[in-house]
Amino acid sequence: MNLQSMSASHFVGPFVDKVQKWEKSLSHISEVVDVWMVVQRKWMYLESIFIGGDIRAQLPEEAKKFDNIDKTFKKIMSDTAKNPRVLEARHRLIGCRNMQM
Repeated sequence: MNLQSMSASHFVGPFVDKVQKWEKSLSHISEVVDVWMVVQRKWMYLESIFIGGDIRAQLPEEAKKFDNIDKTFKKIMSDTAKNPRVLEARHRLIGCRNMQM
């Protein structure tokens, strides 16, 4: 909200590029967190289904897809834990966007 107030100010002129850059970055970060939350909810739901052997045997193709998504999701989260800088982490959104559950 502070950035929005700054961008509406008559005195933003010398800082307009920086303000716009930060607005874009913060918007992207918010999108990353939103997507991660959706993916995490779906992943938790599907993990409980596909961990058991009964469903895996009945739906082998879906189990294989889940295994690939599981591996990718865990890698993204592991990479994020190793480097938790939020401005750099926003680029990991691409990995979550490509996950189709």
